[in-house]
Amino acid sequence: MTAPFPLPSAADAQRLLSPEEMEAALRDIGARRYHNLHPFHRLLHDGKLSKDQVRAWALNRYYYQAMIPVKDAAVLARMEDASLRRVWRQRIVDHDGDSPGDGGIERWLKLAEGVGFRRDYVESTQGILSATRFSVDAYVHFVKERSLLEAIASSLTEMFSPTIISERVAGMLKNYDFITKDTLAYFDKRLTQAPRDAEFAIDYVKQHATTPELQRQAMAALTFKCNVLWTQLDALYFSYVAPGMTPPDAWTPGTGLVPDADTPKAAGTGTIGPTDVPRLPRGVRLRHDEVRGQYVLLAPERTFDLDANAVAVLSLVDGIRSVRDIAGMLAEKFAADRSVIEADILVMLNDLATKRVLER
Repeated sequence: MTAPFPLPSAADAQRLLSPEEMEAALRDIGARRYHNLHPFHRLLHDGKLSKDQVRAWALNRYYYQAMIPVKDAAVLARMEDASLRRVWRQRIVDHDGDSPGDGGIERWLKLAEGVGFRRDYVESTQGILSATRFSVDAYVHFVKERSLLEAIASSLTEMFSPTIISERVAGMLKNYDFITKDTLAYFDKRLTQAPRDAEFAIDYVKQHATTPELQRQAMAALTFKCNVLWTQLDALYFSYVAPGMTPPDAWTPGTGLVPDADTPKAAGTGTIGPTDVPRLPRGVRLRHDEVRGQYVLLAPERTFDLDANAVAVLSLVDGIRSVRDIAGMLAEKFAADRSVIEADILVMLNDLATKRVLER
């Protein structure tokens, strides 16, 4: 990565950087140290982790998510300027929400539930690694004990998060058949929240880091935060990926899961209802057989011929629309009774579910 402005050398470390040079130096820290470069994240994004390894990531990351508003409250309490507090408190709202069932923490719990965990188990933090707890707690203590400038500078990892979010969402949706867009809904909000937060923080740091020493403190604070994120992934990698390295406090696969979480949700007749969102499992595709001139459903070592009605329904199955949405679209297209179409669709979809070529 080439910085847009010259970076400070060791020889001029005592020189006061211009605001542009300061921002370039901070961005260079992220380019070299942000946790999108960690081997664990590369495995996660590239689809090379097992389901239980993904679960371990979701479980441990919850503790970090849950402590973010605690960290931000500590920063807020140190701000004597009401205008700063009005800006910063939005971070707490983003994670805690304005009401029960809202906010980033709630969306992360949905992610954890989406990979099979019971909510109460995740919230208990019983299964997180000691290294996860230690590194996150160290971050909270850092913002309480260091200067306000350092506390705000440590949040500048937000500058780099949109890139990792885009990689993560695209990679996980592509490579894991148990991950859906709903599972990863947490990241939708962060794509707009993180840049907003980063813009405020970088402006604050450039305005208040007015001496070489203060600039060094700000850069060290961002480096520390990068290390906090990197250390959490170190713990996950050596606990769940590296052979023979599992510590005694590591989450044991199977613990804290919803019963039969590994059983496809669509198994058995009648498990798909009107409000459910059907989708084709990984490896199952709707294709047109050019030789026979008809559509088929291709599954591993199996093929299912489809009539026109089935094709009309399955062409609308995208993992986003519910059964009721699909019925409504077809009712409008064919000027038919939606309730009748919905009943017919449910029979067909549940039949496909029993054949393991559809799930929700």
